[in-house]
Order: sequence, then C-alpha cells, then structure tokens
Amino acid sequence: MKLTELCEKIEKKFKEKVKFLVYIENDSAFRVLLNKFLTQFDIEVIEAFSKEEIFQILGKEKFQILIILSREIKEGFSGLIFHIKTLSPESKVLIILDLMILEYLYLLKIDFLDFFSWGVDDFIIKPFSLEEFKAKIFKLLKEYLLFKEIKKIEREDPITGVFNRKYFEEIIMEEAYRALRQKYPLIIFMISIDNFKWYTRHYGHREGEKILRNLSEILQKSTREKIDKVCRYDEDKFIIIIPYINWRKALSIAERIIKRWEEFNKEVSLSIGISQILPEKSLEGSVSSLINRANKALQLAKKEKENSYEVDKETLKLIHYL
Repeated sequence: MKLTELCEKIEKKFKEKVKFLVYIENDSAFRVLLNKFLTQFDIEVIEAFSKEEIFQILGKEKFQILIILSREIKEGFSGLIFHIKTLSPESKVLIILDLMILEYLYLLKIDFLDFFSWGVDDFIIKPFSLEEFKAKIFKLLKEYLLFKEIKKIEREDPITGVFNRKYFEEIIMEEAYRALRQKYPLIIFMISIDNFKWYTRHYGHREGEKILRNLSEILQKSTREKIDKVCRYDEDKFIIIIPYINWRKALSIAERIIKRWEEFNKEVSLSIGISQILPEKSLEGSVSSLINRANKALQLAKKEKENSYEVDKETLKLIHYL
C-alpha cells in the first residue's frame, strides 16, 4: 500500500482528512521542505510557531500526526509531549533530533527510551533521506489506522453499526457531567421495537437483523451527525443521547423518527420514552434517574397506540428549563 492510498483509506473509512501539525523550531528552510514533501501526498499541513500555538490549534482541530523539531529536549520537553497527548490522545507524535544534539543527550543521561515514556511515538535523526522520513510517517499512519479500527470494534454494535451499550455506559457519564456542570439540557430517547421477538420468530433472525439495521439508519438520519449519539442498548432497544436542546424541542425529533418509520415499515411499530437530565446528589444518581425515567416513559408509550412516544412525569415539570 502506498502512502497516498493509506491516506485515502483513513479518509474514506473514518471520514477524516489526513492532517499533520508541524512545529519546526528555528529552521524555516527545513519547514518549507517538509511542507512541500507532505502536501504531494494530499496531506494537509498546519504549522505552529510556538508551543502556545500548538495547544491552541489542538484545542480546535484534530491531527493524525504531530511533527516536532525542538531545541529543548530537557527543559519542558516532557511536559510539552504530555500536554499534547492530553489534548489529542489519538495523535501520533514524531520528533526530529538534530545529529548535533545527540552528544548533549548523552551528557544529560537522556536515553531514547525516555522519549517513549514521555509519550513520543517515534523519532528520526537529522540529517535523513526523504524516503526514510516517508517510511516513518507511513508506519505511524498505519498504527493510527489500526488503533481507530480496534476502537471502532470496541464501541460499535456488529449488527447495526451504531454505538454499543458498553460505549453508551461510558459516554453518558461524560455527557451528563458536562451538561450538569455547564447547565445545558441533555435528553435521552429510549426506543423499542414492539413485538420484535414475535417478528423474528415469524420471519427469522435474518429479517430481524434487517429490521434493526433499517431502524438504526432511520435514527441516524433523524438526528444530528457528530452531536447526537445513537446506541443499541438491548436486543430490541436503542438509546439516543441528545445534548443542548430541551425536551419540548426534542419532540420534533421523536415525531420525525416515527413518521419515517411508519413510511418504511407497516408490520411492527415503535415506542419511545423521553427523559431530560435532572441534578441529583451524585453524577451516578443523575444518570441512573435519567435512564430509569426514560424506561418508565417507554413502558407507558407501549400501552398507547402504535408508534407513539411519552415524556416522563419529572421531565414534564421542566416547563421553564431552557
């Protein structure tokens, strides 16, 4: 596989434009050379001219690889790498070492293994050939791709392709913490396919899996990409995490889901339970209450007409909650 093909695979599989953040200290000609070399592979290069600018850029954008040539290997360097990895834990860090600095490292008793303990993923010693440099970034991009693929398997439901329950249980804590701290609304929908067990017994498991995939597609198309999170919660249940809007505004999403489902499937119906987060004595208590109240609302919806939703009683009291 060529470097260009690897970049295309990352972009296609994870919808990520391959971008490098480059910080070259006191060597403008070398910076220009690397920039020109990387862009020929359709790699977008963003340059930083100070450590503070690195942190600012990482707070706004995502990069697969960071390339650093810094004169400060001892003082503050390990802290720099630690800060980078904190802001962008998925990014690979490649540092460039000048041949003249090796003796300095020896005198300071800094071993190459120290770089890895600080969080550096690889290093290259200058001067080097562009082919050697290309091999380094190819290796790091392959490692990045493998990491993303493993992470996808860990968090993705194999049948529907949406997030799985394990991921939901992790991310709901983070979402709830942010919502309560920053005081913005957080909604969840608990969605159930009515009579799903009957459907799979009658039509077979393949058709049952097809129904699950079709519903997950409708849920994803009915919600905001990269903001709302669709998760498979149980055999016939899904949960959607919806931040930043209150329960009243969320009703239009529920109605959109039901309308699209009614147009698509006439044999099985949906029931939706809706709840909004409330502050409790602990974060765990708030999350547990949120899920339990959504489930109670779901059970009420199941008793109503087909393809209906219900809002839990405590959420209905939040009349003035923005």
